[in-house]
Amino acid sequence: MLAVVLAAALLPAPQDTVSVSLTDAVRRALDLSPIVAAARGAVAAPRGERSQAIWPFPVNPTLEFARLRRTSGGATTYDRELALVQDVEIAGQGFVRAGAAGKRVRAAEALVADAERLAALEARLAFSTLALAERRAALVDSAARFGERLAAVTRRQLDAGAINLLEHNAAVLDAARQRSAAERARAERTATGADLARVLALGAGTVPRPEPLPPLSNREPPGPDALLRAALARRPDYSAAEWEARGARQDVTATGLDGWIPSLQLGLVSGREEGSDDLFGFTIGVSVPLFRRNQAARGAAAARRSAADAGLEAVRRAIQADVEAAFARYVLARRAERRFAEEVLRAATENVTLTERAFAEGKVGIADVVVLRSTAVAAQLEYLEVLADAYEGWFRLAAAVGVAPDELNDVTGEQP
Repeated sequence: MLAVVLAAALLPAPQDTVSVSLTDAVRRALDLSPIVAAARGAVAAPRGERSQAIWPFPVNPTLEFARLRRTSGGATTYDRELALVQDVEIAGQGFVRAGAAGKRVRAAEALVADAERLAALEARLAFSTLALAERRAALVDSAARFGERLAAVTRRQLDAGAINLLEHNAAVLDAARQRSAAERARAERTATGADLARVLALGAGTVPRPEPLPPLSNREPPGPDALLRAALARRPDYSAAEWEARGARQDVTATGLDGWIPSLQLGLVSGREEGSDDLFGFTIGVSVPLFRRNQAARGAAAARRSAADAGLEAVRRAIQADVEAAFARYVLARRAERRFAEEVLRAATENVTLTERAFAEGKVGIADVVVLRSTAVAAQLEYLEVLADAYEGWFRLAAAVGVAPDELNDVTGEQP
């Protein structure tokens, strides 16, 4: 009984397998991504600032109550007074501040779209990495199984005296190397599966199984100049930087008005003299910016405007570098993939088939089989690396431009 319990404890936990397409992976990542959720939550800050700034009242109203003692001719009476005082801006600073906050709302909403862009890119990269890792694991496992069969055949041939120990050891060595590579490929597949499960927020023990990747396009995208124009028109992080710069400029205007234009102080007064008449009236005053002309706020606003303008230029340069680097990487990787598939991979696949057939017919020796098959398998594995570079370049270039991968060849550089 104890042995049964120990054996059950040592068995791996059951896992659920979920088939996922690339479209489903992107959609689920957008729904459940923490960075998207954080960006959506960040919109509340400028919205609250806009709601607060839309009224032309720089401060809250002041409610005052006074109880005065009056002594006259030996008699004491008590007067009561209630006053409500409110400062009012007369130059429209509040509306300017509300306009600036509205632009920051637009910037925050654009950053939500940018977070979705990055989350979609992360999902596509994790999906393609797992899909190619599964292909790599299947290829290496197939090579390992053939190597083990070959080693078993050479064992029998060695016992029969048909081959020498050197040939047998070469087959055993190759089988061991291939099985070791298969175990490493299996570990890589497990790790990449866990990474995609993280991106998709799958439960513990749930293993994603990717459906086939969409085919790469045979058309080259427009040139980097057209792609850069399209990126500047579509990238939400650039739009956010633009809105932030516009809001910063309006902040400078609002703080300047605060420093030079006086504000009114309006009040209502209600009182009663004990044993006498009721009193009611109003007060009016002016808050003159004489000694404190909002210098600190004006300086801070000017600094924010400079930072926002510099940030906009920094984002533009980053997008330019992003597009140019991604364009070069994708175009060259795609050309390398086509050449590899048309010339190298076809020959390598044929060599595997021909080698197995020749060995079965006794036309080649053990050493020839080991060398030729190892070369062919290495070429197939290298092709998967080239294919991975092509898919990563495709996804990164599309993200750099701000479009879906299947829309990349149709961008025009104009505002969508």
